[in-house]
Amino acid sequence: MMVVAKLIGALYRVPLTNTVGAEGMGLYQMVFPLYTVLLAFCGGGFTSALSRVVAKYTAHGDDETALRAVKVAVIPLSVVSALSAGAVVLLRNVISGIQGNTEASFAYLALAPSLLFAGGINVIRGYFQGRSMTVPSGVSQLAEQVIKLALGLYLARVMMAYGVKYAVMGALIGVSVSELVALVYLTVRFIIFRRGRKVTISSVAVLNAEHAIDNAIVTDSMLLKEIYGFALPVTLGSLVLPVTQIIDSALVINILLHGGQSRDGATALFGLFVGPVGTLINMPTVVVVAVAVAFLPALTSAIERGKDEREITQSAAKWIMLFVLPITIAFLFFPDRIVNTLYRRGLTDYQLAIASRLLRTQAVGVFYVGVLQIATAALQARNRSHVPVVNLTVGACVKVGLTPILVRYIGIIGASVATAACYGVAAILTVRSAYKISPFCCGIVQSFVVPLSFSLLACGAFYLTVRGAHGLPYLWQTVIGAGVALFVYALSLLFEIKKIVVIFRARKKIQ
Repeated sequence: MMVVAKLIGALYRVPLTNTVGAEGMGLYQMVFPLYTVLLAFCGGGFTSALSRVVAKYTAHGDDETALRAVKVAVIPLSVVSALSAGAVVLLRNVISGIQGNTEASFAYLALAPSLLFAGGINVIRGYFQGRSMTVPSGVSQLAEQVIKLALGLYLARVMMAYGVKYAVMGALIGVSVSELVALVYLTVRFIIFRRGRKVTISSVAVLNAEHAIDNAIVTDSMLLKEIYGFALPVTLGSLVLPVTQIIDSALVINILLHGGQSRDGATALFGLFVGPVGTLINMPTVVVVAVAVAFLPALTSAIERGKDEREITQSAAKWIMLFVLPITIAFLFFPDRIVNTLYRRGLTDYQLAIASRLLRTQAVGVFYVGVLQIATAALQARNRSHVPVVNLTVGACVKVGLTPILVRYIGIIGASVATAACYGVAAILTVRSAYKISPFCCGIVQSFVVPLSFSLLACGAFYLTVRGAHGLPYLWQTVIGAGVALFVYALSLLFEIKKIVVIFRARKKIQ
């Protein structure tokens, strides 16, 4: 459910781009890096931290301390949320001026209320996840994305008549409303759940009297220290990319302005880079991260039991590459067709051409993200979660260093090259770190050669189908070609799965 919600969130920007255009997406994306940073301070790492603390005390039958952890966490986070929202409202003109386009102040104004709700949302989600209840979090995230999609697009279309900045403001009002709905839903679920647990809590308190005495020693300050001790490193790690995006939003537009672009033109180019192209790059990233997280418990369990985790790592690498490589190849070979099919209603021919070049340049970044997540999972399983953060920070520094140089000489394409370089450096360093501390092995043939062969075969089928259907409308050419490519790829996967089953049965007979 959470993966579906994230995919909806990524796909949302496709119709939004067709509604507000490249300039509108530039304004939309100018506000999100700072918004992401403030969200992190409003509890980004606290969901995981609080879930860990709640799980710990719940496992010992101490529901009272688990509930107290929620109360202890919600007060400082609510204060931070209120201060963040107020700061954005008061400083919106200053921030947008530094970024190079003061019209973004309207977008900041529309987005500020959502920060008020962020702290409460993260605390309640952390509580439910700590109790292994994933449905409330999943439903709230799905509700957020559906409301953002429906209401945001509706308001953007209605307010487009008054100008681009108002259309973007309407889309971001949808974001704030979706956050409010999520908070209301989670609060109601929390109240209902706690009322149902009152009898259980009383029983546990009586049956675990000795443990209850021990729990009396756990003060609020100790709970805060425990929560913050885990949350701060996670929060700092989540700030790396948003901070570089804030720097991008200030650097890229101002460098383009210095190079002779108009304000609207520079904003539109930046919008192409972070909007239409960024959306396409982010969609596979969401799935890759989810797959890596799914394999993490199995890797951790194997290591804790002293077993060889290489087979699990190979499986994770193979499934990630089976997803990443066909998308990378498609972005490299067919960026024009992908961009034209999705965005021709909202972009001009010139903007479509630029977006295609940006997508082709950044395609290799999708592959690097896949490699990065494989190595990250291997390190996290060995309790080395800080290593990928350090490596990603190094990659971000490379990006920040390259961006002004490349944008100055090759325009907006330079920002795309710098982003791909960021993920490339982070992936190489993280793989190197994983090899140093563990028997990290992916199996080159099964994890890379086989998926690459299947991807090239599917892309060949797409190309031949599109050429054969040249008499049909452009959209139908793409749809039929994509259908044939998926069918060929699915057949290849089926053949590979059957081969694995045969090998497994043969090994079983030998044993």
